[in-house]
Amino acid sequence: MDPHTLSLVTTLLFVFTAAVAGGFFAHALKIPMLLGYIIMGFVFGNILPRFTDTQFLHLISDVGVTLLLFTLGVEFSFHRLRHVLRTVFWAAFFQIVLVTTLLFCVLFGLLGMLFLPALFLSIAGALSSTVVVVKILFEKGELDTMPGEILTAWLVIQDLAVIPIMILLPGLVSLYLSGSPTVVGATTVIFFQLLKAAAAIFLVLFFGKTGVPFILKNVAKLGSREVYLITTIGIVFISALSLYAFGLSAGLGAFIAGLMIAETSQNHMVFSEVRPLRDIFSTIFFVSLGMSIPIATIALLWPMVIGMTALIVVLKFVVVFLLSRFLGYHPKTAWLVGLGLLPMSEFGFILAREGLISGALSSQDFILLISLVVGTIAVSSPFLFHGQTLYYRLKKLLGEKIFLFGRKTNLKMEKNEELPLKDHVVICGYGRVGKYVGRALEMAGIPLVVVDYNHTIVTKVKEKGITVVYGDPADRDVLDKAQVDYAKAIVIAIPDLHSQELIIGHALTLNKNIQIICRTHHEEDQTRLKTLGVQIIVQPEFEASLSIIHRLLPEYGVVSDDLSGKISRLKIEHGVG
Repeated sequence: MDPHTLSLVTTLLFVFTAAVAGGFFAHALKIPMLLGYIIMGFVFGNILPRFTDTQFLHLISDVGVTLLLFTLGVEFSFHRLRHVLRTVFWAAFFQIVLVTTLLFCVLFGLLGMLFLPALFLSIAGALSSTVVVVKILFEKGELDTMPGEILTAWLVIQDLAVIPIMILLPGLVSLYLSGSPTVVGATTVIFFQLLKAAAAIFLVLFFGKTGVPFILKNVAKLGSREVYLITTIGIVFISALSLYAFGLSAGLGAFIAGLMIAETSQNHMVFSEVRPLRDIFSTIFFVSLGMSIPIATIALLWPMVIGMTALIVVLKFVVVFLLSRFLGYHPKTAWLVGLGLLPMSEFGFILAREGLISGALSSQDFILLISLVVGTIAVSSPFLFHGQTLYYRLKKLLGEKIFLFGRKTNLKMEKNEELPLKDHVVICGYGRVGKYVGRALEMAGIPLVVVDYNHTIVTKVKEKGITVVYGDPADRDVLDKAQVDYAKAIVIAIPDLHSQELIIGHALTLNKNIQIICRTHHEEDQTRLKTLGVQIIVQPEFEASLSIIHRLLPEYGVVSDDLSGKISRLKIEHGVG
């Protein structure tokens, strides 16, 4: 084996070893996997620098970036975007462009940074990590909560903002590095950059609408997964090269190729075929980032990294919290949304690489930007996991003063207002579960009170003539206003365990005889909820499986009595029988 081949083999061996070690490290500490990859890449890269082929590593990591941007495009949904535009579009736009980016750019400039590094760091700081946030929300079962929906919407807008950033930034960098930046010159560059982008994107989209579905459909008829995968990858790189030929980012071409395929009927098949390849190459990308950070530079930069991480986290939270309150959201929602947008986006890694290649960033600036992305993700992840607990501790300190920040709402009830109800049902959370329970109670003529802190839902419920209390269901005073002490039952339709525990405790304090019905996403929470005093626990996933069983088994000749026995056995095994 010649020395060059041996170098390539040892490089891949160390990269994959670092990735596996990083996976175990991240799992043990319960941190995002990409952090584990970067940290172990940093360790291996500084311990064994002589055994890695840096040029080869950069080459395959570039492929990883291209495939990563492509799959982000495939997962992107324009249908979801229509809903987003009606909710937090202007607040997110204001946060990205007019507040966070400009604010960070000015502050970084005051800290002595040159314009281009300050601009790159500001853009990276304005965007948040979709991968980290959505993963944590999914693990906690909070994607369908009010804060979860707002965070998802906000992140979609930030992902969409990547397109104009990738179009305009290369032109502005080349203009600034030319040494003669003027207003006229900048306007001209922006105009021609947008013109080139429009022409390139039009050609790519035209080919995507006409040629891509036809090609993929006919290739799929061959029945060969290998040919289908190679064809898909070919489309990705054709799109990337097309935009690169126009002087734009190749990554933008890959992202747009993903958007094209997302609108075809083959999008799920394409994603499932490309994803394993994407995972391998993007893992190499994250490990290579860690390997490219010399320990000597980190030793010099660590005070700046800590200070700027704190600056980004604090200012970003304040901006997002105040914007959320201005939109009229409850302080709890604003708090959770503010915490959710703290981690800087993975796009910061791509931005750092582009800045280094274009000459906008020095090697020290490159390392600083990567360190800030890693630092904000590491710092913010515990806040995301324990956001509910932190909110209630803060509320205990501030009390009603927490409502002073942001726009006040006219939905709060008077303190001395009494609801003329008795033996009613209190529904905590009127989302996808609570609204159907409420509708059934309406049809049955059973009195009910809805408790929710989503002002849009509260307004709609009031218009229907349903009694509603605006406020956090986990607040004892709010439950008291809902006359829990006179209620017959309380339905806890919100998925957050910490809030559920508070509601249960307050409800039993107000009414020790009340029947408590609670939903939960996780089987391991059932014992805890029963211990607290919940009589009926409903797990949506388990109930869905029972519904499927009711429809499936009779098709195979299972009679009604036998079916009921099997259902009862499953309920006993599940702990709800």
